[in-house]
Amino acid sequence: MAGPLEGIKVVDLSTWAVGPATCEVLGDWGADVIKIEHPEGGDPTRGWQGIAWMPTGSPSNVGWLADNRSKRSMTLNLSKDDAKEVAYKLIEKVDIFVSNLPADSLKKLRMDYETLKLINNKLIYAHVTGYGTKGPSALRPGYDYTAFWASSGIMSLMGEAGTPPGFCRPAFGDHVTTGYLVAGILAALHARGKSDIGQKVDITLMGTGLWTVDWQTQATLLTDNDAERANRKRMPNPMANSYQAKDGRWFMLFMLFPERFWPPFCKALDIEHLEHDPRFDTTEKRTQNCEELISIIDEVLASKTSAEWASIFEKYDLVWAHVHTILGAINDPQTKVNEFVVEVDHPEIGNLKMVNSPIRFSETPHEVKIPPPLLGQHTEEVLLELGYDWDSIGKLKEKGVIM
Repeated sequence: MAGPLEGIKVVDLSTWAVGPATCEVLGDWGADVIKIEHPEGGDPTRGWQGIAWMPTGSPSNVGWLADNRSKRSMTLNLSKDDAKEVAYKLIEKVDIFVSNLPADSLKKLRMDYETLKLINNKLIYAHVTGYGTKGPSALRPGYDYTAFWASSGIMSLMGEAGTPPGFCRPAFGDHVTTGYLVAGILAALHARGKSDIGQKVDITLMGTGLWTVDWQTQATLLTDNDAERANRKRMPNPMANSYQAKDGRWFMLFMLFPERFWPPFCKALDIEHLEHDPRFDTTEKRTQNCEELISIIDEVLASKTSAEWASIFEKYDLVWAHVHTILGAINDPQTKVNEFVVEVDHPEIGNLKMVNSPIRFSETPHEVKIPPPLLGQHTEEVLLELGYDWDSIGKLKEKGVIM
């Protein structure tokens, strides 16, 4: 069965993560995505060596593999006029164009919105920047570490109080931004269905970061005061905190209605003698004496293994979760039964396991159509679809337009 975006055509002129991931989702959902790459090396993530804190043995192209399935790769050296001619023929026939190249680079390549809308006035032109199109930082390079994580204020909130700001993981902010960009593109497609006219869709990593942490941002807007970092020893609701079991494994408790959960919580931990203790018998008192109560809970929860506590928490209907490692999350039974991970046959790797797109459709289910392509794997295929013959393709190769 066809995916929900079957018949939609997309050009992906983006690198690194947020643009490619956006196009990957569109491809999973049925769109025909053509990724344009430079003949010399292609997307930098194909061989980037700079990923820190990754599992031992991780390939250098892990970012490429993660964000570029369900699309076809064609090479074009857009610095050459013949390449621009090919690109324009492609643009005439597509619905969506996605790029995170800097605005000045796109203008120099004549791939800016003003140029492309003259070629196809129904085009949805999606552009990602770090800091927006205006202001003193408009042309600054923007990555998720800097624009999303640091500049939005999120980084200042991460980590235990009194410690250095916490680092994010590679592409964290990029993948959050992907969801909003996909939504913006689909909204523009819906509007085009009524007006028959395309438009430009802009999104920024910094703006998405501010939105992602909006509860904190909104509180600061109302008070003009910065939020404080959390201290697990002083969590105002001790039943919404992280704790460590006897086997060293951590889990998260999250009872947002403390008056409702306090009695069964005391039963579960076998501390019923504290239920009516004058230090802890109301929400306000538990907040006032949170350090003392957390210390008691720490000691109790350290007396049993995480498996033992899991059974008890379930018995008393407490709200909790293991603090998984990534490997733990992959091996969680929920991952398999809900198909959070899928498998695809890669021409070089063989069986390749990948994280699935998170949205499910009941009547138009999506699928991973093809594995992350080899550089230029579909160049000739796309050119033939555009009407080029083999002689013309040969000449483009001779001129260095394609690989």
